[in-house]
Amino acid sequence: MLLNFLKVALRHLAKNKLYASLNLLGLAIAYAVVASLSLYILYETSFDSFHEKSHRIYRPTHHFVSEGGFETHWARTYLDYINELPEDIPEIEKLIRFQNHQRKYLRIGEEKFTSPHTFVTDPEVFSVFDFELVSGDPATALQAPKSVVLTESLARTYFGEADPLGKELSVVGDFTDEEVVHQVTGVMKDLPAHSHMPVEVLLSYQNPEERSWWAYIYVLLAEGATIEAVEAKMPEFMAKHRPEGERGQLDIEFQALEDIHLDSHLAREIAPNGDRQNVQVFMYVALFIFLIALINYLNLSSALAIGRGKEIGMRLILGASRKHLVGYALVESMLYHLVAALLGWSLVTILMPYLPQFIFFEPLLTAWQQILGIVGLAIAGGMLAGLYPAWVLTTFAGFQWNRKEATQRSQRHRAGNRLKKTLVGIQFATAVLLVASTWLARNQVYFLQHKQLGMNTEQVLAIPNIPNPVTDKYPAFRDRVSQIPGVNMVSACMEVPSREIRDVGPTFVAGGESDPNQAPMLDMQVISPGFIATMDIELLAGEDKTHEFVFQPNPQFSETYSPAQYLNEQPRKYMVNETAMKKLGWNDPQEAIGKRISWAIGGFELAEGPITAVIKDVHQETLKNQVDPTLLVVEQIWLRTFLLKLNTEKIQETMASVEQAWHELFPTYPLTYQFLDELYDQLYQQERTQLQLLISLSGLAIFLALLGLFSLIAYSLQTRLKELAIRRISGALLRDLIQLVSRDYLILLMLGSILAIPLSIWTVNSWLASYAYQTEVAYDVYGYTLAGMALLMVVIIGFQIFNASRRNPAEILREE
Repeated sequence: MLLNFLKVALRHLAKNKLYASLNLLGLAIAYAVVASLSLYILYETSFDSFHEKSHRIYRPTHHFVSEGGFETHWARTYLDYINELPEDIPEIEKLIRFQNHQRKYLRIGEEKFTSPHTFVTDPEVFSVFDFELVSGDPATALQAPKSVVLTESLARTYFGEADPLGKELSVVGDFTDEEVVHQVTGVMKDLPAHSHMPVEVLLSYQNPEERSWWAYIYVLLAEGATIEAVEAKMPEFMAKHRPEGERGQLDIEFQALEDIHLDSHLAREIAPNGDRQNVQVFMYVALFIFLIALINYLNLSSALAIGRGKEIGMRLILGASRKHLVGYALVESMLYHLVAALLGWSLVTILMPYLPQFIFFEPLLTAWQQILGIVGLAIAGGMLAGLYPAWVLTTFAGFQWNRKEATQRSQRHRAGNRLKKTLVGIQFATAVLLVASTWLARNQVYFLQHKQLGMNTEQVLAIPNIPNPVTDKYPAFRDRVSQIPGVNMVSACMEVPSREIRDVGPTFVAGGESDPNQAPMLDMQVISPGFIATMDIELLAGEDKTHEFVFQPNPQFSETYSPAQYLNEQPRKYMVNETAMKKLGWNDPQEAIGKRISWAIGGFELAEGPITAVIKDVHQETLKNQVDPTLLVVEQIWLRTFLLKLNTEKIQETMASVEQAWHELFPTYPLTYQFLDELYDQLYQQERTQLQLLISLSGLAIFLALLGLFSLIAYSLQTRLKELAIRRISGALLRDLIQLVSRDYLILLMLGSILAIPLSIWTVNSWLASYAYQTEVAYDVYGYTLAGMALLMVVIIGFQIFNASRRNPAEILREE
């Protein structure tokens, strides 16, 4: 019987090629969308799950709230006593540190390179994390000082196909240019992409004292232990180790390893994380697309069923039961869905190399697993979608040959028609929701890309993460590159524009609050003379007096002369931004000029000095965050970013000269640079790629919704041919017929919009709430969306009616 069902279904497909093609096209597109987005969602929700002990690994984070209400939450911590966790809390089996506060520069032969994913770590790291070694012994690879483990790709890049074990490479850090020779003791497989911690190089500790200061900390719980038990003991642990007299609320908060990627957005994350909200958005979009396609199938199948009344009636006369008709409808539906699912999966496979332009993911399932998954979905979707066509076949069977039941079946027909219209209304609502929301999201992304930052980032070259030995020679570098044709200005700062400033400390106004726990907290940006001019920052009051600063040879620090002592002795002149001015208690920029302030952080205190200028607020970081109150001060030992304003002409020759100057002055360190406009552009790369995907999906939603409209119009016209023929004979014009049929669907569009528009407004406002600076919701977008949808609907209806009206009305009326 099943074979008979398949034969009849295939014969029916061949007989109705157009409708079959429309059905398969819509379903194939939907399955392609569902397959690709399912792979993306699986990838995003599987981060770090490849570690066998991932369910027992947690990351302690540093959460501090001052008495004055200033709050900061770091992904890493500088507390050395956190190393005592395994000793004090038995539920913690091991603690692993990943330190990268001192950037590492590596040299292999003449090749110099640096990796932001180089960490100094503990030798037990391989027993906690699944960093699989292909060469070397995990038990001893990082046991000895001056040991290094590289990833396979890095080892292949610099050692070729030769075995790197035992080979030497030189390592130099930020604080000294003395190279330390390390030995390669292990090569590990490249980590999967779904890791929140991309590791390329692991170094061993040189001594126990090095196991200190800023680090990303991970703890492995003992078997059977719970994080709740650990958290219950943390107050006692903090009371034991936290120095007396420290004020403010300090908490160590634990994050599950597998939750970090989607749920953690703390200061100084190892790498940018994903966002659970975005994953949920794409999950709902996939469901919407699939819902639209299922509704299309229902409407197209029921439209085809209307023309099969005589066939079904004959089957019933010949002994077929209604159960057989249901079975046939389900088999036909599953056949459609299986073919469409395989076509959709094939489309995803073909487009896989291009998908990262919209969403990045690596398939975590094999091809056979993907096929089994989409076939299972097709069977479930086919059975669900086949129920309604089965009801249509059995309910309307014999309608054209059994006039006795005409009235009853006509009532059921109208009920079925109302259901179809309801489903199309849901399609319209979904399409309006996606299109309008995407349009508003596009407005926000455009706003982010074109909002004035308060400074000019065009043609400014940034050389960030400058090590101490290079900072010492900044005047020599400045003088050298200033002579290069094409270099217009040279300056420096501490934190590269586009990156958050995390050096925050209490600011004291002379004669004002002296308690550091109550004083206003301000960000501190160190600058060099020329920074204001290089970045084209507007002064609201005062003048830039940084040119009065004279560079001196950097001091040599010792036990008797500390950096804190040096910093406190230097004379200071400060500039503040508008937000800082207001936080310090002044509303007029002129009022702030001449006021004396000082600033402190940790054990460092900068001497009191006058405010010489108030600058216009500058967006140092992403527009997701408010402009922070910031002071600017010159301090030569804290310059960590060099800035070069370049001429756009002959930029390649200019860059070649800059690189030559760098390598001659700093032969130990590789040169890494990027243009500031590119850095700011990268801040919104995720939003742009997601917007491109949403635009594509919205286009598909419109296409599928209009395909559904096409099917319903085809169905409706089959049942209203005689009515339309009579109206034409009575003198109705084509325009009148289009108005007659369009009215119901325009009403459906309006009713669907009543549901879709409020939902869209709520969704968009929830998304915009994550941005400190946002565009207003343009409500006219909904008007344009509805007008566009209405126009497309009228065009499709007009096309269908035009084709139907080409038949002779007399022939239609003669048909039984």
